[in-house]
Amino acid sequence: MISYNHIKKLKIFDEKHLFNLLKKTLNFFRRFNSRKLKIRKVSKNINFYIVDYNIKVNDLTKLCEKYGSDKGGNYFKNKILGTNHTYTDFYYDQFYKVKSQISNIFECGIGSNNLNIESNMGIHGKPGASLRVWRDFFTKANIYGGDIDKDVLFNEERIQTFYVNQKNSESIKSMWSKINKKFDLIIDDGLHYFDANINFYENSFENLKKGGIYIIEDIRINEQKFFYKYFEDNKNIVKHISLNSEAISGSTNLVLIEKTY
Repeated sequence: MISYNHIKKLKIFDEKHLFNLLKKTLNFFRRFNSRKLKIRKVSKNINFYIVDYNIKVNDLTKLCEKYGSDKGGNYFKNKILGTNHTYTDFYYDQFYKVKSQISNIFECGIGSNNLNIESNMGIHGKPGASLRVWRDFFTKANIYGGDIDKDVLFNEERIQTFYVNQKNSESIKSMWSKINKKFDLIIDDGLHYFDANINFYENSFENLKKGGIYIIEDIRINEQKFFYKYFEDNKNIVKHISLNSEAISGSTNLVLIEKTY
């Protein structure tokens, strides 16, 4: 089995010597392994959607390109490391009518560009990019972020960030005790593994307001079945959503939980 360290070494070698050959090769073979053919709805009781948008440009996409976020746009198109997602198409459709009503947003994963940290954005990543996107889009909201990489923590106008290890329950609880707020929107864009995502969810969901939205991004195709099973009997509104994109991993997939209980 190829480990994260092997992948990291390949990416660094590609950057120094092959100049994007690895990325181009992976994208070429993805054409023969369609994301939509691999994803399957596993139960009639699951709210599962494959969504494609014809929206080419919106305010969120523009902000991602401005700040260097991978949530939308083409910031990473010609970069050696990094990937482009299409979350902003979905988020714009989801939030643009209510964006003035949202007061507190939290995102786990500030965007480390340290290649020694898993789920990093690559050397071209811009730490804090998506937090700045949220601040500019949700003009009345205070933005909070958490990350395991202490080097990317920062504070700006309407943005505060905190250390958190989402594998460690006590670390998560400690962070929430410092913030001491209830949130309209919580996004997990941190470590993209089922166990880490669920640990953060179980120690964070209580900090979401009733009617608020909790989102787990970048669900790996081979782990989707675990998320289906975990949320199958959840009393809240749960949606499993896959968006078309050019992401190498095909992981532009998310789980959205609307808090009703």
